[in-house]
Amino acid sequence: MTRSLLVLVALTSLAISVTACASRSEIEAGRLAKEQAAKAEDDAKCRSANTKPGEPAYEACRQQLATKRAAQAEIDYQKARDFDRILGGLNEQ
Repeated sequence: MTRSLLVLVALTSLAISVTACASRSEIEAGRLAKEQAAKAEDDAKCRSANTKPGEPAYEACRQQLATKRAAQAEIDYQKARDFDRILGGLNEQ
């Protein structure tokens, strides 16, 4: 009874870990969806300032938001890299 329970638990955890893996196409689709959502959000923010696409103020607004997003992405990347270095440093002895 105990052995079959252990096998069941092992198979269940294996099944969960296999289904949790995302394929490359799923990852790319998620990235594209996130990018489209960001563009739509930027468009809504700039339109709420009473500007329309093609106007210099609208283009400046979109550029400013894109610059902020790129700066935040760089900060997030640096944080993740530093975190990985810390974890890697703890494993080295």
